Amino acid sequence: MAVVFYYLAALIVLGVTHLVYKWRNPKCNGVLPPGSMGLPFIGETLQYFSPKPQQGIPPFISKRMARYGPLFRTSLLGQRIVFSTDPVVNQYIFQQEGDAFRWNAHKYLRNLVLDLIGPENLKGGLIHEMDKKTRHHLSSWACKDEVEVKRRT
Repeated sequence: MAVVFYYLAALIVLGVTHLVYKWRNPKCNGVLPPGSMGLPFIGETLQYFSPKPQQGIPPFISKRMARYGPLFRTSLLGQRIVFSTDPVVNQYIFQQEGDAFRWNAHKYLRNLVLDLIGPENLKGGLIHEMDKKTRHHLSSWACKDEVEVKRRT
């Protein structure tokens, strides 16, 4: 009886391992770019949202660019997506907006950003705030005997 249990457990483990492997490495047959899908449902979300440096390319993207090239697929938040860091491909995608690609998230983010830093908000709030900060810093320099200025190279 115990032997049957071990065989059954081994078959279940093999089946689950096979399903996870097929999820992580789906066949693309030349249609999709190379890449890994990560774990089922989670994908590579944890790696994507890991801490990033302030400047430069995030490690998530740079590692995959080194491994798969400028175009790779992944899974984030349960959604299968394709990353493109190739300027030619990105230009083609932006020219085809609404025709060949779905842009729901892109349009939402674009509208959100325009609401935050669009022309109306620049005139109304941000420019006023920048002017206020600049005047504050200039007035703090006015009471100093000397201000050191360095040329940016």
